[in-house]
Amino acid sequence: MKRIAIVLPLAVMLCSCASPEERHIGTWEAAGIAESGYAVKLARKDEAEVTTPEGTFSGRYVIDYTKTPVRLDVTWDGKTVKCILEFVDKETFKIIGESDSGKLRPLAFEPAEDVVVFKKVEKSRRKK
Repeated sequence: MKRIAIVLPLAVMLCSCASPEERHIGTWEAAGIAESGYAVKLARKDEAEVTTPEGTFSGRYVIDYTKTPVRLDVTWDGKTVKCILEFVDKETFKIIGESDSGKLRPLAFEPAEDVVVFKKVEKSRRKK
């Protein structure tokens, strides 16, 4: 019994540390009228699919939940966009990014006109 009392809390701690944050997993569409036609699909294994009015591109992403705000880098079509994002709720996040490799990642959600809000796409609306 003592062994279980020692091992069980340790196992719970290890499992909670081993499972990465996954709020970002899913398909997200830009919610603003100006951003119509933009979407991103983030899979569990760093795979990204970015949709723009010019087409759909496969890519990769890296996300870092240890930073505040959360850092997200998405690479597709030879470009990397360095972003910060903040979850507004379970179905919404706001994001701002920099695609110029010579510039630093944004540190705040300013200017406000560059911030884009994404909403999670319901499963029934996703393309099959």
